[in-house]
Amino acid sequence: MAGIFVMDDPALSERARRFLTGHSHRNPHLNESVIRSTAVILRGNEREPAPDEFIEAMVRFEQRYGGLFYRVIGGDGMRYGLGGEASCYHTSLGLAFGGIFDGDWTWRVNVLLDGSTAMRPGYWPDRIIDRSVNQRIEKHALLVEVRGWFHRTFQCATPSHVFPVANEEGLPPAVPEATGPAELWWADKDVAVQATLSSWPPEWDRWTVRYFARTLQQAADANPTVYRAMGHETIPAVWCILCSDVVAPGTTCLRRRH
Repeated sequence: MAGIFVMDDPALSERARRFLTGHSHRNPHLNESVIRSTAVILRGNEREPAPDEFIEAMVRFEQRYGGLFYRVIGGDGMRYGLGGEASCYHTSLGLAFGGIFDGDWTWRVNVLLDGSTAMRPGYWPDRIIDRSVNQRIEKHALLVEVRGWFHRTFQCATPSHVFPVANEEGLPPAVPEATGPAELWWADKDVAVQATLSSWPPEWDRWTVRYFARTLQQAADANPTVYRAMGHETIPAVWCILCSDVVAPGTTCLRRRH
């Protein structure tokens, strides 16, 4: 829905609206006239006029998300906006513009013409991360909602572009609004399961899988539930990025208030 700020979008879930209301603010952003008068394609040191479809995409993006800021895990936070320059550039996935800075990854997130997002950290290949910016916000809202619950963390390796979960029968209901190409969610009122792509060197994907539970007793179901669901070798993680702490294999991180 063009022309409105994302917080006013009725398509967002109640969870995402609560998250943005309580955890975000909006900084200054580019106005439409500046984008239309300065939009370019960068080719090394050369600049050429941006195509009309990308000018329109940058205008829509900045109206909806420009200036949005919030934190998820920590770091520098998530910053949305064109950053003072309406420029796009070629990637292996097509023409894109740098509309997001991910403070947890400390890396730029590109936005493609279809609204999906992509990253290329270091020597890894370009990878579609979110199917839309709204889905990106939904996954962050859900993680912030449950990150203070009891949780156990696992690691799973798969061939490139293969999801780790093969059997959803024992999982809570899927959460489609928060699920995308690089993050999968299942949740009910007491338990949530997240599988998020944590690295994608050539030929292999590495996934972090987290089992969240409201009570310590429910957290005891993590191991059988996760191992039954995964279709590839899965092992307990030895580090919890949410707690910034070492984890003894098979143990539960205690519930924390944030």
